[in-house]
Amino acid sequence: MAPKTAGENVIVENPLQKTHEQAEATFLPYGPLIQIVESFGQPEIEYAAIRKGAGLMDCPHRSVLELTGKDRLSFLNNLLTNDIKSLAPGCGCYALLLNTKGRITADMYVLNLPDRTLLELDARLIGQTCAFLNQYLFAEDVQIKDCSAVIRRFSLCGPAGAALLVRLAPPGGLALSEGLYTVGNGLLAAGGKTIPVTAFKNNLCGEPQWDLIVPADAAVVLWDGLMEHAARVNDRPGSEFNLRAVGWSAFNIARIEAGTPLFGIDFSEQTLPLELAHWYARSVHPRKGCYLGQEVVARMHVRNQSARRIVGIKIRGDAVPLAGAELRADDKTVGMVTSSCMSPLLGNVPVGLAYVESSRGGIGAEFDVYTSRGKATAGVAELPFVPAQGIA
Repeated sequence: MAPKTAGENVIVENPLQKTHEQAEATFLPYGPLIQIVESFGQPEIEYAAIRKGAGLMDCPHRSVLELTGKDRLSFLNNLLTNDIKSLAPGCGCYALLLNTKGRITADMYVLNLPDRTLLELDARLIGQTCAFLNQYLFAEDVQIKDCSAVIRRFSLCGPAGAALLVRLAPPGGLALSEGLYTVGNGLLAAGGKTIPVTAFKNNLCGEPQWDLIVPADAAVVLWDGLMEHAARVNDRPGSEFNLRAVGWSAFNIARIEAGTPLFGIDFSEQTLPLELAHWYARSVHPRKGCYLGQEVVARMHVRNQSARRIVGIKIRGDAVPLAGAELRADDKTVGMVTSSCMSPLLGNVPVGLAYVESSRGGIGAEFDVYTSRGKATAGVAELPFVPAQGIA
């Protein structure tokens, strides 16, 4: 597979592209060079699998940096917003990388293993993040490796995901901890092979979720093995698994219902951490020592003030506003929609995420917004829109 270049990033072609094409998947661009599956033809069933069974999602838009060396945790702790130095092996956290002005340049999962630490993040940001980290390396014992060419990422979302992984693991091959962002190495059996995997717990959709990091040369075998297993058990009466391949459309609805903002969609390089509102506590440790951009974060934290913040909105009517639609009140623009969908769990009510001026972002505040059906009313709603299920 010939790599493609986008700025500082080298994007490796997806080994599952032909597999998805044969399954008659439709695709969406994710940046200039990455294609992600939009749907495998039945987005409603794919969504139901996430909520009631297990949805397997190929994630070519995610990749990994690997850090080794005895100083790796202290090095990261001096740069990222969360408490990295206290991570024991098998533990992880969500963190932000900021610039000197305190604005977000990347978000990532920091996954600490006994012999290395993984940074799992947007594949479009791998090259620039690797270069940025290397700029801050001096005498520390830290080595940084871009793993884009040698790993692939899957997500297994839904209440049946853990049981499915245990079923596919050889005896003693995979231990799954229930704590959020816990991480471990294990083995899965597929296609007559035993495949090493790194699995970490997540909850972007408000359901139990296991994100898998697998060798690139075993990605097709593991995907096919999971799908073959699904074909054997899905139609059995009383089957507890209901595993389906899912695309971005189903995942995106579920994550909006869960109130999960995404970098590059709901927030960007112009965002300050406190503007993440309900997501701020996940990403920032307020009492840790110095890190890049910390003075700005600490000042805003003490004042608990930001000019704008992310909120959830419910729209009256039967149409959703597009991303970028203005929210208006008193004849002026006071916010902007960043994501929206029709929520199946709320009876197909239009919902979304948006930035709103903080002074106007209280629960119940209302704004005018335009949808495909014309002007509608959007009201600020509590997040998440639907309660998280089975999340430790």
